[in-house]
Amino acid sequence: MEDQPFVSEKGSLPDLWFTVLWAHAVSAGIGLAIGWLQLIKRLRHRSPNVHRLIGYVYSMMIVIGGITGLYLAFYAEGGWIAKLGFGALSLAWLYSLFRSLKSIIVNRDPAEHGRWMIRNYALTCAAITLRIYTALAAVLFGLTDTNDTFIVIAWLCWVPNLLFVELLFNKKKPKRRMPQPRQHARL
Repeated sequence: MEDQPFVSEKGSLPDLWFTVLWAHAVSAGIGLAIGWLQLIKRLRHRSPNVHRLIGYVYSMMIVIGGITGLYLAFYAEGGWIAKLGFGALSLAWLYSLFRSLKSIIVNRDPAEHGRWMIRNYALTCAAITLRIYTALAAVLFGLTDTNDTFIVIAWLCWVPNLLFVELLFNKKKPKRRMPQPRQHARL
């Protein structure tokens, strides 16, 4: 990880930054690795205790990842716009987890819980989209300096993910057309 430009340029920062970076990478990585399992309907219905256990671990990883992500956002490359983008991602990540947990623990609403967890996992997947967009910026435009790319990628890595999920939630089912009464020919 030290050979990444955004890490190697941080040599003057205190050791706390590197510790927080590792905590963020490990916790978010575990969340990313296990979160998709929660989307498997069969697992949720046939093994609710396994679903709950994975949920506890996932939630803890997201809390750690979100808090450390918020700290790291203050040091993000790309100026205040990137810092704001990564900070907003961390806050949205924590907020969506909170709403999900509230919907199942307090409101006992599994459908709402599921919708909030899908939003949350879409935000978790920002780790993937960030790397895709960073690679595309380098390959397509020759942009490798995170001071240039993170201005846009700090937002692009998560906002479209969330918009995609919201579009899926709000996709209206096609209205069924009522059959028209047959017109009888006049004789």
